[in-house]
Amino acid sequence: DYGPWYVVDGSNQVGIVDFPYNRPRPQDDDIPIRMTEFLGIPLYGMDLTHSGGNYMTDGMGISASTTLVWEENLGMTHAEIDQMVEDYLGVETYHVVPDPNNTYIDHIDCWGKFLAVDKVMIREVGPSHPQYDEIEAAADYFASQISACGTPYRVYRVYTSSLDRPYTNSLILNNKVLVPMMNSVWDDDAIASYEEAMPGYEVLGFTGGWVSTDALHCRTKGIADRGMLYIRHLPVVGNMPVGEDCEIAADIIPYSDEAIIADSVLVYYRLDSGSYTPINMAAAGGDTWTATIPAQPEGTKIAYYLHAADQSGRSENHPYIGAPDPHVFYSGYAIPSNLTITRQVDEVSLSWEPVSGATSYRVYSSNSPYAGFMEDLSGAFDGTTWTAPIINEKGFYYVTAVSD
Repeated sequence: DYGPWYVVDGSNQVGIVDFPYNRPRPQDDDIPIRMTEFLGIPLYGMDLTHSGGNYMTDGMGISASTTLVWEENLGMTHAEIDQMVEDYLGVETYHVVPDPNNTYIDHIDCWGKFLAVDKVMIREVGPSHPQYDEIEAAADYFASQISACGTPYRVYRVYTSSLDRPYTNSLILNNKVLVPMMNSVWDDDAIASYEEAMPGYEVLGFTGGWVSTDALHCRTKGIADRGMLYIRHLPVVGNMPVGEDCEIAADIIPYSDEAIIADSVLVYYRLDSGSYTPINMAAAGGDTWTATIPAQPEGTKIAYYLHAADQSGRSENHPYIGAPDPHVFYSGYAIPSNLTITRQVDEVSLSWEPVSGATSYRVYSSNSPYAGFMEDLSGAFDGTTWTAPIINEKGFYYVTAVSD
C-alpha cells in the first residue's frame, strides 16, 4: 500500500514517484525514499494523499482509483487531481469510480484488477449479496470504457462468494500471477478464472493470513527493471480492408542502453488456426520499427505478436506473453450498424441495417464480450434478421456482412 510508484522520464530513466501515504505511519511513508537511495534513481514528490491499494494502471496512460482519492484530497478539485496524476505519472485518463464493496477501506484492489492493457477482472457475487447491484455496475462501467488499445475493455469475473474473498487482490510479476488462496471451495475456480483470462501465464495460489481487505497486492510490490527492453505498440484490431497489406509499427527502447539485435526484431503472425510465420521488422528511424503483414482473403483471422532482443540479454514480446495470447484482427468483414438484439425465454432475435454491397450476412457468438468471432451460428444467408434458439447463455453476438 505504501510502496513506490515507478515512472520513466523522457530520457528513458526509471524513477520513483512518492505520494503521502494515507495512514499515520511515518516509517512506512518513507519506504519510497529509502528505495531511491538503495537503487540510486531519481525521486519525485507528488503531493497527493493516496495508497497503493487504491491505484491500478495499464502503463499506457490510463489508471483507475475509487472516489477515496477525492475524499482524501479535499483541498484539490477533481480537475487538479487529474492534472497532478498526468504531470507526475503520465496518466491522461483517470477513472475515478465509486467503491462498490461498501467496506471501510474503499480500495480498488479489493474488487478490481487490470490484467493487461485491454483486460480487467472484477469480482463477482451472487444476486443475494447486498452489494450485487453496485458490483455489477462497476463491471458494466469498465465494459463500456475504451482501453488504450482503442477497444472496449474485456471484462473477466472471479467469483468471491458472499464472504468477500480477496481473489482480485493478486500480483502479476513477469509471466506469473500470484493469487491469494482462502482454503475455500472457491479457490480452484479463482485459479481457473485467471487461467482463462491470462492464457500462457503461470497462475500460482498462495495461502496466508489474508482478509477481504488485505491480501497479496496490499502487502507486496514489484520493482521496476531499470534495464528493461520496452516495446510500445498500439495493436491492430477489428477489421482491415480486403486486399490491403497491414503495417505493424512499434517503438522499441532498450533502457539498458545496449544495442537492439536487429535480426531479433520480428512480427510473428498466424492465419486462422495455422502456424506462426516470422517477418523481420525494419528500423524506420528513431526508436520505431515496422513490418508488413500481407493482404489476406476476406474473413481471415490474423493473430500476431512482436518479439525483440538486445545486447544486455533481455528479450521481450508484445503482448507480454506472446503466442498464447496474441493480438487479433480480421480481414474484410464489414460490421452492420444499428444491431438490435431481443431475447425471449429460449430464443434470440437480431436485426440490423443493410450494408451497401453486401451479398450475405453471418451471425457469430462469443462467450466473452469483445473477444472476437468465436462460433459461426448461421452460415451465410440473405436478409437482415436472424432468429434461433439461445445456445450461448451469456449472449454476446456479432453480425458481419460478406461481399462475393
